[in-house]
Amino acid sequence: MTTEPVLPDPARPTPPWYFLFLDLPFGAAVGYLSIAVPFWMERRGHSIDAIAAVVAGANLAHTVKLAWVPLLDLAAYRKVWYLAMAATTATLFLAMAALPDPLGNLPVFGLLLTAAQASATTGHAANNALMATTTRFADKGRVGGFAMASNVGSTSLLAAAAILIADRVSARAASLVMAAVVVASASLALRIVEPRRVDPAVARAGGAARAAFAHLAAMLRDLWATVRSREGFTGVVICLAPVGCQAMSNLFSGLAGEYGAGAELVSLANGLGGGVAGALGALVGGVLADRMSRRIAYALSGGLTAICALAMAAAPMTAWTYAWGTFTYLFAGGIAFATWAGMVLEMVGLSAATATKYALFNASANLAISYVTTANGFAAAYLHARLGLSPARGALLTDAALTGVGIAILLAMVVVVRRRGPALGTAPADAREARPAPP
Repeated sequence: MTTEPVLPDPARPTPPWYFLFLDLPFGAAVGYLSIAVPFWMERRGHSIDAIAAVVAGANLAHTVKLAWVPLLDLAAYRKVWYLAMAATTATLFLAMAALPDPLGNLPVFGLLLTAAQASATTGHAANNALMATTTRFADKGRVGGFAMASNVGSTSLLAAAAILIADRVSARAASLVMAAVVVASASLALRIVEPRRVDPAVARAGGAARAAFAHLAAMLRDLWATVRSREGFTGVVICLAPVGCQAMSNLFSGLAGEYGAGAELVSLANGLGGGVAGALGALVGGVLADRMSRRIAYALSGGLTAICALAMAAAPMTAWTYAWGTFTYLFAGGIAFATWAGMVLEMVGLSAATATKYALFNASANLAISYVTTANGFAAAYLHARLGLSPARGALLTDAALTGVGIAILLAMVVVVRRRGPALGTAPADAREARPAPP
């Protein structure tokens, strides 16, 4: 399927490969929370449900960001937002490095982790908007491929670096290295030339206050038209469903002890190996999403993660099982993330509320990741206490079961769209023309 771009290509388009590096601040913050922190907490004797609570609590920042991300569309200087949030993320890593004993002061450490997720995810939203507004229409596929490979790859690779540095030097040194990576990678954004798009209604407003009000009104109309359309509404439901959450990636490092996996193996499986697996999965998912219905592709990828979880749950609890189980699960998760991104980009388009609409779908998906992570942890503790099932097997079985429920919801939404026709409301012309027809 092909469409014509609504807006002309920018005069100085951003090269697609930039986005291989511009997502590193986000990967550093997420990997530190979802892989490094659970590993350190398990070493200090924290239970799996306590680990899940810390990780899921901080991850909620990726959902509640919807409360402030519309400011990115209102001000429209996404590059400034991106650089400011990268600087904030680096500062928070420095604050974590200043804590004498982070795990001995979990309330403060948890607050800093949550703040780092909030700043990183806001910068990530600004980066997504820059992807939409500063690149050529013909490059969108490559832009998405570089960005998703960076997203899933850097999360694992930078977390692995943090674990190894902490193990061989100190946790403080790991936080300092993460701060340096954030600053170095984000500096590439200084080379981006961001085009200015002025809505006709804003141009006619005649005054800064009136212009801001007109732009806000245009954003709200665009967002409402998307949400009330059948494609948009079912898309939000799908994102909220536990289809391809890859939630076990937040707990694998915290379960390493049950498999007898040491720091080196955890770093390899969740870091270099996991990063390569996730990046390769994302490339496969990108191809898959262009060859078939993106919603069906997302359902299939979710099913693959469930199969990986079930296989790992049934296998002997050895270091070898930990290695191949983590690798295959993260590979399947990379496919799921890429097919999800293709599905969402299909719905977002280029319009007054580009960043806000993407953030709506993204926040919905992150809420699913948070509640599935929490459910996996607490179900594992419950099954261990009541049935004597190992926490690792309990978490994996819960993850697979919830994924099955999510796939059923997704398929129901596909049936709703196909049986009842295209839309409940009429989206703005630019939103309709900027994306392919629904699958």
